[in-house]
This record gives sequence, structure tokens and C-alpha cells, in this order.
Amino acid sequence: MARRRSWRWGWLARGRFVILLAVLAWLAFATGMLYIAITRSGVKLPAFLAIYLLLTVVLSAIAFVMTWSDKRRAISEQDRIPERTLHVIAGLGGWPGLYLGRRMFRHKTLKLSFRAVAWSIIGLHAAIIAYGFWSGWFWLGLSVLMGWT
Repeated sequence: MARRRSWRWGWLARGRFVILLAVLAWLAFATGMLYIAITRSGVKLPAFLAIYLLLTVVLSAIAFVMTWSDKRRAISEQDRIPERTLHVIAGLGGWPGLYLGRRMFRHKTLKLSFRAVAWSIIGLHAAIIAYGFWSGWFWLGLSVLMGWT
């Protein structure tokens, strides 16, 4: 007989799903804004926004591949990628890729010290994104890209 999941943990599963959707939405938004900025002529994004979006997209791909590679190395008992390297890549902007890689490959999910630093990095970037929306950088970038100005 299968064990039933306790009703008390249902909120946790929903919370993880919401975070996953938010990370995927942010990555799609960043990629879409960069694509429009690159393909349209005469579009000028604010420098901070363009650099942040570029770092997010490129380093997310790198962090995702590094997480996959570290998982493969852990399974085959080879030399591992240092946690510090994964944290630096995530801190520079690859946090969506690290989060998605951890979820998809079920890697680095039990080590509390790694999770604490990873969630701190994600919280820092969430604060940066919230500040960007609050200050108008992202709205300005979106209006320039969509031709609303």
C-alpha cells in the first residue's frame, strides 16, 4: 500500500511549483527582452538592465550544464566541480540555471550549507529584480523594446 502524503506538506509542494514557475518566467522574460533588443534596430536598453539580462541568460545556461556535469561526476565518482564555483556562477547571474539544474537532476538537495548559500543568492537576485521593477528599469526597457515610447 502506498503512503499518502500528509496534508501539512501540500503547501510546500505548491510553493516549490510557484518558485519553479517564477524562475522559468524570469528566464523567458530575460531571453525575450534580449532577443528583441538584439534583433530590432535602434533599440537601446539601459546599460545595467542589458548587462544583467545578458549575464542571467548566459550564466544560467553555464550553471545548468555545470550542475548536470557535477551530478554525472558524482555518480561515476570522478573529481567534482567545487561548490564555490557553482556559487560564484550563480551569484554573477546564473541563479536560474542553478535552481533548475538542482531541481531537474536532484543534485545538491540535501547539503544544508549549499542550500543556504544558494537560497541567499536567489534572495539577493530577487531583491535586485524587485528593485528593478520598483525603480522602473524593467518597465523602461520593456516600453523601449515594445515601441511604446
